[in-house]
Amino acid sequence: MENEVIKEEKAKSTKKKFDKNEFFRVLKFVGFSISAGVIQIASFEILYHAINWLWWPSYLISIILSVIWNFTFNRKFTFQSANNVYVAMGWTLLYYVAFIPVSVFGGDALENIGWHGTLVTVLMMLLNFVTEFAWQRYFVFRKSINTKPLSKTVNMKLQGEPFQKIASGHKKVEMRLFDDKRKGLRVGDKIVFTNEADETQKLKTKITKLNKFASFDELYDFYKDKTLLGYAEGEEASPKDMEKYYPPEKQKDGVLAIEIELVSKHSNGEASKEQKQL
Repeated sequence: MENEVIKEEKAKSTKKKFDKNEFFRVLKFVGFSISAGVIQIASFEILYHAINWLWWPSYLISIILSVIWNFTFNRKFTFQSANNVYVAMGWTLLYYVAFIPVSVFGGDALENIGWHGTLVTVLMMLLNFVTEFAWQRYFVFRKSINTKPLSKTVNMKLQGEPFQKIASGHKKVEMRLFDDKRKGLRVGDKIVFTNEADETQKLKTKITKLNKFASFDELYDFYKDKTLLGYAEGEEASPKDMEKYYPPEKQKDGVLAIEIELVSKHSNGEASKEQKQL
């Protein structure tokens, strides 16, 4: 009986979290759709009223501009999808292959029987909003939602020597424990390194790849070119060099090789509010 109660509570909690996420997803979609709508209306008004083009080419051009804007921002921020951009755009274009003829000929017919052109455009936009959200949410991005979280910026400290090697572009891989703090890292995240010898010196880097290993022995075996780890050409490199920082008993959850590229160097910089100390 107790297990059933626990399962029921977990189910309620999951449903509540899902509902909350879905609510905010709809809000973001609405927000970007409104901005896309502004672009569509503005371009339509310019072409239809200011330049006096026919309704259908004015509408067609305005909706194309709206689609590009809406797809780009919803893919990145609303659905946070890592789905191949060309595949996702292809499925989105397929939707518009069906929607545009229907809306163009249907809207043109309404305008020809006396409906105001702007009103027809607004009605087509509302129909577009509802059907496009359903298409993207339940088909295009259904299996890839939240697979590409937004990047974040984190802080890490480094001793003077490895700091300078990253600054010079010599060191390309930072080695850390795969602990709870590092498990939150993702490719694309920014890392701001602070020089422990002079905390006014900072380096901003971008994570290009993350490789997890069971131990530093595996990590060192994987990277044949030890200069990437910060060693000089011909210098003897041993995984035991890392034990002075991380003894074997601390490596129980594995270790992480963080491949980085230098973005910028600066002094006396302050971490932004969204940065999190690691």
